[in-house]
Parts: sequence; C-alpha cells; structure tokens
Amino acid sequence: MLQDFSVRGFRNFKDWYDFSLRTKKNYEFNCNSIVDGLVNDAVIYGQNGCGKSNLGLAILDITCHINDIPVMQSLTTNYLNGYMEDGGFAEFNYKFKFGSEIVEYSYGKSSPTNTIYEILKVNDAVIIEIDRRKSYKLNVRLSGTETLNRDLSSSTISAIKYIKSNSVLDLSDRNSKIFKEFTEFVSGMVFFRTLTQNADYYGQQLDTSRLSKEIIDAGKLADFEHFLNEAGVECNLGTKGEGTEERIVFKYNDSDIDFGIAASTGTMSLGIFYFWWLKLDTNKLSFAYIDEFDAYYHYSLSKLVVKKLINVNCQTILTTHNLSIMTNDLLRPDCYFILADKQYPFYELVDKDLRKAHNLEKIYKGLKYESKE
Repeated sequence: MLQDFSVRGFRNFKDWYDFSLRTKKNYEFNCNSIVDGLVNDAVIYGQNGCGKSNLGLAILDITCHINDIPVMQSLTTNYLNGYMEDGGFAEFNYKFKFGSEIVEYSYGKSSPTNTIYEILKVNDAVIIEIDRRKSYKLNVRLSGTETLNRDLSSSTISAIKYIKSNSVLDLSDRNSKIFKEFTEFVSGMVFFRTLTQNADYYGQQLDTSRLSKEIIDAGKLADFEHFLNEAGVECNLGTKGEGTEERIVFKYNDSDIDFGIAASTGTMSLGIFYFWWLKLDTNKLSFAYIDEFDAYYHYSLSKLVVKKLINVNCQTILTTHNLSIMTNDLLRPDCYFILADKQYPFYELVDKDLRKAHNLEKIYKGLKYESKE
C-alpha cells in the first residue's frame, strides 16, 4: 500500500508537498477503511486550483516511469513547475508498506521520459541507485542481476524499468521478492478523471468500446442492471450480437437500443465506473485515484458509489466538492483530507475529539483551515 508521497518541481508543486495516508487515530467505527495503520479509502477536498488533480497525476507518474505505458498527452508539454529554472527537474518520493516491509523510492526527472537520478531502499537499505549527474553506472543489489550490464549511458529510462525488463530475479532472495511485490503494486495503479468516455486515464488504459463486452464476459450483466436501477436508472438490460460483436442493450417492449447510444452522460459515467469497479473487485488493480469522481452524480448517487468502493480490495483516493459524503456513516474522520498550503487530515483541524454521532459536514463548513500554519 502507498504510505507516504512527496513531490516538488512538478506542475503547481514548486516546493516539496507532502501527502501521507498514515493515521494516528483509533476510531472504533468503519474500521475496514483502515488497513495496517494506513487509510485504504480516502476522500480529498480542496478549493479549485489547490492541486487535487495534479496530486493524482504526480502520484501516478511512477506508472509510466517503470512500466511500458504511454504518458498522458497533456504532460508532454506541461510537466515541470513554471518557475523551474533551466536545468531543473521534478522530484518524487514514495513510501510503500507491504506487511512489515517498507519500500522507499525516490527519483528526479527533467521530462516524463528523462530520468536524472533514482534510489530504491528496502527497510532503509539501498538496493538500487543511479545518479546520471555523476555517473551512468547502475548500482544494484538484487539476486539475479549479477550479469546485468550496469552501464546506462545509452539510455535515460528508469533503472527500475531496466532491471524489471532485463533480469530474472531470484525470488528466494528477500529483497528480490519485495522488489517484485513493489513493481506489481505499481503495475496495478490507475488515475482516472471524471467518469465519461472522454475522461483522462493514467496507468491502466480503458478501451470504452469494450465496456459492454467486459461486463458480459464477467457474467455481471444482471448485477450491472441491479446497480443502475439502484442508482435511479430504471432499465431492463439484455444482449445483442454474438462473439466479439456481443453488446449490452436497453430492452423495451418491442425493441432494443445499444447501451452506448441510448445512455445519457450520467448513465454512461455509471457504466464506466462499473467497468473500473470490476477491475477493482477482481483484484486487477491495487490503487485507484479517482478525480472528480461524482462530477455527474446526484448527491445520493455519490454515496452509493462510495459504498461500492469501500467494499473492494484496493486502496482508493477520491476527490470531490460534495460535502454530503463527508459523513461518519460512510468513512471516518481520518479518511477525509483537505488540500491547501499543505495536507490537512480532517481530524487535525478540529479542536475536539470526534465521535460517530458528530456531523462532519457541519463542522467542516465552520472551519478556517486556510489560516492555519
């Protein structure tokens, strides 16, 4: 799981900005949203322009950094902070927790594809290191990399990506096993913004033309119909076509219409959410940052979506402006965060012990966290 993250020099983050999913609280309700001392289901609030979207993009930078996936198009021309001087670069620092093991990974990049330095630590021991400002020699201490070419002068890709692609690690070695667990977790990370067909995706890629087929092949058509009806979309669903052409349709008395044609923007967003939820629910994803997740939802529908996400085995972060989901009926005070000059866990802004009966929305509206140091 992701434990801590810091970034600077990327987009609006001129100086170091720290974000942590550790909790100091021991609330005795909604405990399933906390796993091993870390927030598993988080909701982020903040004023427009505070960096909620960029925080997600920064966290997910690691996905294209060490995997063979494309960089989001908007990042190819708008990557570094605008105040960055010539020769400057963005820096990222991650801490992951896997059971009792801590993996810390730091790197700097002058562009989405040009790596300056990297250092990977397992339980504070340096396992992988390269700093191209000093040398192109890769230092690596993993069993199975003994014959690996350590000269990276001809490449600017990530050392992690290079090792992952060119080594057969000995998984009987503890550090090699942890390294594999780390890279597999990163491979399951995803960012998506606004649940529409024109949404931005980072990490995992979505072919919306396969939305129907994915749901049908998973045997989830009836469950998808139930989800839509529960969300207020009264419908009867069926299928049409065969093989690769099979697709979901809305069924009427004497006719049917393709889901992709008849679905409204809000209904289509529910379909795309359900597609991602299938991946979350089947353990195909490890971490999801869902930006503006309820931009097209009624407030009651937002609650339904949060409830569905809470029950999956995946670390999730949602951003929203919807205060109706800031409630102890869904999560806990340590699962809600406010982004401003820094990250504020909700409970740290309140000068009293919060209990399940407290109205978090009402308390939040009375806060003046912008003035806190």
